[in-house]
Amino acid sequence: MEANSNARIIGGASNNPTTSWAGALAGSVLFVIAGLLISLFEIPREWGWQSANTLSMALFLLLLILSPVFFAAGWINGFPAWSYPSIAYMLQWSSYATQVATPGLRIFNYTFGPNDLWGWRAWIPVLIATGIALLVTRSFNSLLKLIQDDSQDWTRYTFGMFGFFPMWALMNFDGLDQPSPIYFMLTLAFVMPATALLYLRSRSTRRRAVTLFVGISISVLIVSAARTLYWHPEGWPLIRAISMGITFLLISFLPALIAWLQKKEDSGEKVSKTA
Repeated sequence: MEANSNARIIGGASNNPTTSWAGALAGSVLFVIAGLLISLFEIPREWGWQSANTLSMALFLLLLILSPVFFAAGWINGFPAWSYPSIAYMLQWSSYATQVATPGLRIFNYTFGPNDLWGWRAWIPVLIATGIALLVTRSFNSLLKLIQDDSQDWTRYTFGMFGFFPMWALMNFDGLDQPSPIYFMLTLAFVMPATALLYLRSRSTRRRAVTLFVGISISVLIVSAARTLYWHPEGWPLIRAISMGITFLLISFLPALIAWLQKKEDSGEKVSKTA
């Protein structure tokens, strides 16, 4: 059974001009969880919420589970737009988890020791998701289309790369344990899923591109502002903040540059054939 012949489970066919509300919510939920995780990791200890660490670990594990689930569902559905960030989540979190130790955590009668890293075990969800997707579709067509199909809307790839942002933000928030950064984090927890939801409900490539540019820019600005105000309360080191933001934006919008170069090349070939 080929992937293209499968019934669409969430979000409709991959070539729809807009994503259904079910698909939009599916594409936003990981950003919601990531935003909560970022906020909980940095809740000031003086607030006295003892359950924050436990809840943070639960959300972290939920991300590790949901991203492969969404990846498998995306594969079965022919990789509609809502599934793209799940690929970034899956690869990034699994890569990160290989170097993570969770002493005392007990899974399937196995208890992690003090220096027991997840290692290869962090990739088990990825392997399971791939196996389930292959059992259902019996084909690599969806995966090949994801990689090779240049007719896809380029904004999907930028949207997928936005899936790398939460961990980048978490790394930049690391160590900011004063009360003020929590408000930046809570704002980011709203901006990320709002960007995803608005993007997936947009009907044109231009609106999708603008939504991503504005959403990513605001997200980068929030992280930059929190870091610079914390480490340099006397004033912003603007050059560093601006350069960091521009770098992330340029990397995120590389698919736009590639699409433009391909379009220019195709136009040149058409001109040469008609000459």
